[in-house]
Amino acid sequence: MRATLLLKLVVLVLSVIAVIYGISIVLQSNNADKHSNQPPATLNTITPGSKLTSAQPSAPHETEAASSSAPSIGKEPDTKEDTYKVAAKKSVQFLEEGNPAQSQIEMRVAIGMASEQGAPAAQLDVLRNMLMRIEYCKAGPEAMLAWLATSEAALVDTDVCGVVSIDRVRMKIEALVAMGKLQESWDESKNLLACFTKPGSAQMKEALALEQAIRIAGMAGANEQIANLETRLRATVEAGIALKTLQDPQLPLATLGTLAKMRGDCATAIKLYNQALEGFDINQWLREKRVAPWRLQVLALVAMDRVDCLRQVGQIERAKGSASVLSADLATALGEQDPLAMQAADQRDQILYAPMSP
Repeated sequence: MRATLLLKLVVLVLSVIAVIYGISIVLQSNNADKHSNQPPATLNTITPGSKLTSAQPSAPHETEAASSSAPSIGKEPDTKEDTYKVAAKKSVQFLEEGNPAQSQIEMRVAIGMASEQGAPAAQLDVLRNMLMRIEYCKAGPEAMLAWLATSEAALVDTDVCGVVSIDRVRMKIEALVAMGKLQESWDESKNLLACFTKPGSAQMKEALALEQAIRIAGMAGANEQIANLETRLRATVEAGIALKTLQDPQLPLATLGTLAKMRGDCATAIKLYNQALEGFDINQWLREKRVAPWRLQVLALVAMDRVDCLRQVGQIERAKGSASVLSADLATALGEQDPLAMQAADQRDQILYAPMSP
């Protein structure tokens, strides 16, 4: 009995010793891990020509500020010029999407930014011209002309024959025409044409001004002026094509085609119309309506004239095909109830269902 108790006592003592030994091993292991996870002490070292530096980590807000102030690799920081140009691009995008109200807001923001950041006067005038176009598209020519009378629309570029100012005058003339003020628009056109008597940067816009003047002269009954204007326009277009300086060639080429058609030269007119309308599709028609409705009307009528010329020279099948495509494109882009779309549809029906002899 005593032997049994003694044996149990020995086993108990050995168990206690084993437990104590196990606990000590675990404590030593944890202590070692703790020391290994601590960062080693850093030494402040001084090398020749260097400053004393500390390896202490900076405060979180300092690190954040430093990282935010440093430009990201491969990306240039935004410049002042970029900020208002981005707003202007947004404005144009909204206008092309048919949202002139939002386009107006973005353009006003762009003008405000440009003014605050000291943008060049010519650049400010470009933005104001764009705002004037938005006003036209948003509320019509009357609203645009009313806006022109405000102090906000005051000319920045004092050179009335400058490239930017010429654009403004041309848009004003189109608004006058839309309101039926033909004599006033013709007088403005004559003043504008005087800007091209001397060589200069303004001549980049000469073809557009001449094309506009020819249209308005015809509407205002100043037919005696057209021959001289046509000669000037043809020379300007030919020089612009040769030198690759002709801007927006569609309207000048279309007007030359119309003048050729009026003289009965439909073969020449068709060639010019083809050049003027090259590349036009549904998206182009839609864009012209949203951004410059006066241009769309001219080009749509030119496209109809082209169909009529094809009929007159005996190319009936081409006339049918062109009339069908034009009618479908305008109906899709503008809606079937739009006056231009309805006019194109009438022409298509006349050729398809009641063909006329050339």
